Amino acid sequence: MAPPKKHSGIKPLSSKTAAPPPPPNWPAFKPLVPSSDLTLTTLIPSQIVLIRNFWTSKLCRDYVSFLRELPLVTTPGKPKKGDAVRVNDRFQVTDEGLARRLWEETGLRGLVLGEGEEEGGERMSESERRELW
Repeated sequence: MAPPKKHSGIKPLSSKTAAPPPPPNWPAFKPLVPSSDLTLTTLIPSQIVLIRNFWTSKLCRDYVSFLRELPLVTTPGKPKKGDAVRVNDRFQVTDEGLARRLWEETGLRGLVLGEGEEEGGERMSESERRELW
């Protein structure tokens, strides 16, 4: 007799499984702050790094307006014993294209990797980059 098969708990994809919805049509990253005007500020070493004024006020308004139109899902509100009730509205998407655009088009890559460093400009040192990652 063959040993029983182990069940991984992961359901195989079937034709009945719905494909994830396509990512939203994100607004363009315009206008942008010139990357030469961006600097890093370490708030908590190895944990939190700030980029103040990363986007212009117009770009922030455009994204806030766009995000308000996305469909939100309310998380379940039944807490474990002793936990507080937490109810959040969320929008979740996996969008590698948006992540790539943020990294490459906004100056983020140059700041974090130290590309195009200028005299006197605040950039991450090699050891700070290693520690952060």
